[in-house]
Amino acid sequence: MRVTPWMEQQQFLYNITNIDNSMQNTQEQLSTGKTLNKASDNPLAVSEDMNLASEVQETSGYLSTISTGLTWMNNTSTALQGIISQLQEVQSDVVQALNSTNMSAGGQQGLADTVAQLIQGIYQTADQRQGNNYIFGGQASQTQPSTYLKKSPSDSPSPVPSGATSEMNYQIASGVSVSITVTASDIFLTAPGSSPNLQDTLNNIQSDLTAGNETGLQQDLSDLNANLTQVINLNADLGARIQRFTTAQNQLQQYSTNLTNEKGGIEGADMAQVITQFTTDQTVYTAALQMGAQILLPSLVNYLPNS
Repeated sequence: MRVTPWMEQQQFLYNITNIDNSMQNTQEQLSTGKTLNKASDNPLAVSEDMNLASEVQETSGYLSTISTGLTWMNNTSTALQGIISQLQEVQSDVVQALNSTNMSAGGQQGLADTVAQLIQGIYQTADQRQGNNYIFGGQASQTQPSTYLKKSPSDSPSPVPSGATSEMNYQIASGVSVSITVTASDIFLTAPGSSPNLQDTLNNIQSDLTAGNETGLQQDLSDLNANLTQVINLNADLGARIQRFTTAQNQLQQYSTNLTNEKGGIEGADMAQVITQFTTDQTVYTAALQMGAQILLPSLVNYLPNS
């Protein structure tokens, strides 16, 4: 078959176009650092890359939730430790009152006043907030817990609001939800075994100290020990949840790193290879133009770029 000048021109243009497209793709990889810049580059790899991007985004969402939950629980644990410390001081004062058989009326009243201040401090700690939310409020996090707790024997607290006994759960993985809260109801309104709840125990202590009721104080001390053990157990349970969140956070961070590395391996360009390819394409392009100038009509070559 006879090769005509027209056929040579068409073949030349076809080759030049392919080389030019290759140079453009390589140049785009140089500028973006990625091999996947549009879906047509590698449809299968692009699909896999998008799936990985979705997983990275989902993992990032869980990590953000866990971080928020850890902040909330750590603040709760700090407040609980404050309550425990103050309850232990109340416990010590009750023991002192029971062992001071010859205490004057003034000394007895002073001890009662000291315990009253400690109890007010306990309720003040129960009102601690994170942002605009009360950390012991449960799902009723906008309601101040001390408003529905009886802070002294003469108090008439408000009814416990809906949601005050309900915990807030955070989803830390697909299908896995964990409570981040300890509620004021758990601490003050839940009775341990046959003992009165902490709210009633504290009020009984105030009344019995003021009245010098030694028999009542003996029972109050027993009740306070049970209440204190309950609060310590609440803090221990919270500590276990903090540990669970921390473990999940570490695992998700490692998983996110692995996903990101895998994603980078799919879409990331080998810059040394890309630079070599671009240099090769430039050389081939220049050589093709020079060869074309020799075998084609000058009138055609005059209209082609020569760089």
